[in-house]
Amino acid sequence: MDSKFFLEGESFWLNCSVEYQLSPVLLNWTYPRGVSQSSVYVDTNEETVKNSGILLYKNIKISNATEVHDGNYTCTSFSSVSTSNHTTVTKVYKGKTGFVNIDYGNLKLPIETKQNRATLIVKVLDTYPKAHFTFYKNENDNEMKEIIIEPPNNKNYQRKYNITYETGKVILTIFQLNINDTANYTVVASNKYDEKKLIFDLRKKAPAEIYFESGDKKVLLNTDATLQCIAIGYPLPNIRWYFTTEAGHREDITGKAENQVKSLTTVTSYLKITAYTSGNITCSPGTESDKASVSRRFLVNEIHNGFGVMNASDKTTTWYYEGQDATLECFASKYDFDNVTWIRNNEILSDHVTVINTKLSHVAQLKLNSVVIEDAGNYTCYAYKIDNSEESETVYITVEERRAPNMTVPAKEVNEEVDPYQPIRLTCQVNAVPPPVITWYKDDKELENNTNVDIFTDYLDYTHTTVNSTIDVKQVKGEHKGKYKCVAESGENSVSGFYNLIIKEQSPVLSAIYLSIIGVVVFLLVLLIVYLIWKIRKEKQFRKELAAAGLLYFKEGVTRSLNPELGIDEQAELLPYDERFEFPPEKLNFGKQLGAGAFGVVYKAEARGIINAEETTPVAVKMVKKTADNMYIKALASELKIMVHLGKHVNIVNLLGACTKNVGKRELVVIVEYCKFGNIHNYMQRHREVFIDQLTDDKEKSLGKVNRGFICTTGSTGIQSDYYGSNHSQETNHTFVNTANTNRSSRKVSETGYVQPEWRSNYETDYVFDGRNPRPLTSRDLLAWAFQIARGMEYLASRKVLHGDLAARNVLLAEDNVVKICDFGLARSIYKNDEYKKQENSPLPVKWLAIECMTDRIFSTQSDVWSFGVVLWELFSLAKTPYPNVSPPSLVQWLNEGHRLEKPQYADNRLYEVMQRCWQQKPTARPNFSQLQEILGSFLEDNVRNHYVDLNSACMNSNVETEGQEDYLAMVCAPDYNNMVSPSPHQYVNDARSFFPLTPTQLLPDDEGYLHMSPANQNNIFSPKALGNKFDFDARKLNQRTSDIGHSQGSELTPMLSLNNLPTRSGSESDHEGNTSPYLKMCPRIEEESDDVFETKQYNFKNAQNNLNRAVTNPTYITLEVDLEKKPQNITNSYINVPNGLVK
Repeated sequence: MDSKFFLEGESFWLNCSVEYQLSPVLLNWTYPRGVSQSSVYVDTNEETVKNSGILLYKNIKISNATEVHDGNYTCTSFSSVSTSNHTTVTKVYKGKTGFVNIDYGNLKLPIETKQNRATLIVKVLDTYPKAHFTFYKNENDNEMKEIIIEPPNNKNYQRKYNITYETGKVILTIFQLNINDTANYTVVASNKYDEKKLIFDLRKKAPAEIYFESGDKKVLLNTDATLQCIAIGYPLPNIRWYFTTEAGHREDITGKAENQVKSLTTVTSYLKITAYTSGNITCSPGTESDKASVSRRFLVNEIHNGFGVMNASDKTTTWYYEGQDATLECFASKYDFDNVTWIRNNEILSDHVTVINTKLSHVAQLKLNSVVIEDAGNYTCYAYKIDNSEESETVYITVEERRAPNMTVPAKEVNEEVDPYQPIRLTCQVNAVPPPVITWYKDDKELENNTNVDIFTDYLDYTHTTVNSTIDVKQVKGEHKGKYKCVAESGENSVSGFYNLIIKEQSPVLSAIYLSIIGVVVFLLVLLIVYLIWKIRKEKQFRKELAAAGLLYFKEGVTRSLNPELGIDEQAELLPYDERFEFPPEKLNFGKQLGAGAFGVVYKAEARGIINAEETTPVAVKMVKKTADNMYIKALASELKIMVHLGKHVNIVNLLGACTKNVGKRELVVIVEYCKFGNIHNYMQRHREVFIDQLTDDKEKSLGKVNRGFICTTGSTGIQSDYYGSNHSQETNHTFVNTANTNRSSRKVSETGYVQPEWRSNYETDYVFDGRNPRPLTSRDLLAWAFQIARGMEYLASRKVLHGDLAARNVLLAEDNVVKICDFGLARSIYKNDEYKKQENSPLPVKWLAIECMTDRIFSTQSDVWSFGVVLWELFSLAKTPYPNVSPPSLVQWLNEGHRLEKPQYADNRLYEVMQRCWQQKPTARPNFSQLQEILGSFLEDNVRNHYVDLNSACMNSNVETEGQEDYLAMVCAPDYNNMVSPSPHQYVNDARSFFPLTPTQLLPDDEGYLHMSPANQNNIFSPKALGNKFDFDARKLNQRTSDIGHSQGSELTPMLSLNNLPTRSGSESDHEGNTSPYLKMCPRIEEESDDVFETKQYNFKNAQNNLNRAVTNPTYITLEVDLEKKPQNITNSYINVPNGLVK
């Protein structure tokens, strides 16, 4: 009888066969009850077998086994001679999973043996499918080490382990068993369905071995010594300590020891003992036999290392004054030395040396009575060891001539006046040889320390010849008035110093002054109370104004009111705030100010714990000034909410946290990533003189002088710390005149004449450039920046966020040459704010705006593309001012005539073609950011492009973690131009009056380069959509609006390009097919013989326009000396201010 196991649903065969004889043979199967004949398939050769000697068989097959097929299957052989049968027991397990069943059998744990061999037997009950067995040994560090049976490498090889498999059991045999084999052995039996473990506790019995510190233990008298002893054996030794004196008395001192068990076989004992007397210390395993015990000599010395002059390092013991008796003692341990003496000038000082023997040492005492100046000099102690070697130590004795006491403080009698109850300090300082002793007297009575008077004595040098004695009176009262005398005595001489302590009388005038002060304090308290009451009332009123400003539902938002027909910039205040971004303000450590506008300020700060992997993180902190209008706190709140729901991208300034607990008090702090090097506009200006032109053919145009031999890597062009600030940066001395309001001087004027709008943070770097050789700025860096800016804008567009003020000044440079876009989603909300439009002098950066922004006030992703083209122009002109010779009032007409900026000095034709495509008159003809980043990415080498793409992996992973949450940005309208101008499927009913914006040609000029926005009719709210009938909102009636053209593949929530396009790299987020880019090829080193480091090839653009009129040359920057560059001449400002931005 045998057993077989199967899983439910499996099929199995049962075989039955006999050797065929001449007499008839019949094979018959019987099945368990319940098994039907139809479920059994029979395979037999009964009808074909006719010759003897051939195997007759009858096999059956069970398909899709169930619990019904459990039981005995018996095959019976019938013949005329005999009858025999064989039974197979089957077990069908319910469920489609296997099993492993093993146990210890009759084995008892732990296994303790004295033998040189151990056998560990694993009883195998049943396994299905067949299990695989692996043995492990648990090392001392609890690490499981697999036991591997290695084949013998020579005939003398002695095997340590062997594993054998027998029916129903698996056996591990361990040979040459020793104490180190004591351990837990784990067997793991596993198949693809199940895994079981057994742990065998094996302990090899072995006598203890002692490991005690070698050599004699030398200890200084009356100090504590710690001894260590290790015992290894099984059963675990019980270490005992014994101390045997020199007289032979043995004492058990185990009670002073502390034992630590390291393992089943190892124990370490630490004995702490105070050194009083010498002897032998024995470490014993604690067994009856002391054969394993180890002893060491314990030697106590009266001086360190057993030899030397006592206190020789203390100068006070070798300094004496004339007439003083000098005594020096030299110690030599009696365990190492036989004799000791003193020598001076190679002569033994036998007349002045006395040798005595203590219990532990030989001591040579040198005594010099009434020393004189001639006794000063070197004295050497010689000691002779037992092994006939010598040891010596020399000291120098100083003898100083006597001096009478000299009092330096006070130099004469002093009168000290003090107010009542005030503290006072009286000091005497005296110098004398021998050292003086100072005594204080008051009115000829000796003073002592008491509760109100303290006397201190300080020695100002190691000889104690200069003494400072002080009296401290904590509160001067009438009893302290009088004459104080300090007397310094040195030998037979003395000197005295005197103080007269006078207490000032309090006059009636002073009392009147005190009363007046009290009255003033009370009056100020009353004023403070009145002020606080006024402040509270004002605060209540102010909170009402905040509610009117749209911050009433700052935390929870009003998501049900989100309108899918409007962009997120028009309804950001309806978004909820995510409390996960809340950061405790007490963990912010504010540093220097990075920038400020009229109403906002940015600080550098250290945030503790804002990023889990970092203890402190440098961050930038944005906040609104207390004096700012409601619109600015609302704008910052809207920017915060957009950033909360935006997600993360490596090329935008990401939100790290916020402090919003006191937003009702206008205290809102937004914490974003800190970018060390500030905006790229200023950075390029500082690095013009070290710029390396790698694109254009005319190398004479390079503003910088290239230092030969710079290493040009093809990987990350990370910003290192070897930059310095150029002294040739541009500055202006212009005075800006504003006819509408003379209060404009507080706004920051940039180096290019750009006046920062009031909501801008004016983020500048706090990085201090040193004067060392700089790392050059190269065309490769500019291309890498352009590629990253396109990727960041592509992400913003995919998230339906409009920037509205994209310019080089709003792009920040961080570590590793990474650029980040800042102040996105803020400009348009300010432009359209009704309060903002009421201000006559509110500026617009027209030189970066698309034509439709200036003529129709339509801000869209396509207008951001136009601004991106201007940013490209800024990059490859090294931060020159666009349109330097075109005034803002005539800029729109100039652009409508087909004029565009001419090719910048450091760009080639392909880059200029990209700019021209961005400046197409028709917004829908411009490329989208997905196309732009792909075009610019093709200009870079594959590894450089992939490097910057891969940097976004961490941000993508963070975005994936937030999947499943409500994506409010996906619910609103994309800021696409077609959505702005196409008719709405809903009808609105508004005021019959309407307004139209003025064109720039209708506005008055202003030297600061802005267009101003103010409505002609304050009752109308500006909107780019047509005014019509009332909007009947029903989400089911919404018609399909224009989709986000070109951005379907632009979302950075998933990788930009397929990972299948990686022929040469792995793990990259994105790549182009093929090898390195044909556009840029970087040489490994800039050699002195040639400056041509890039090979330029054509890139095929679609719909590129090459017939545009030539642009005006920008003369803003020229190569000048230092003094001239600081005073640019004839720079035309590019913005205007106009009192009335909109009229009826």
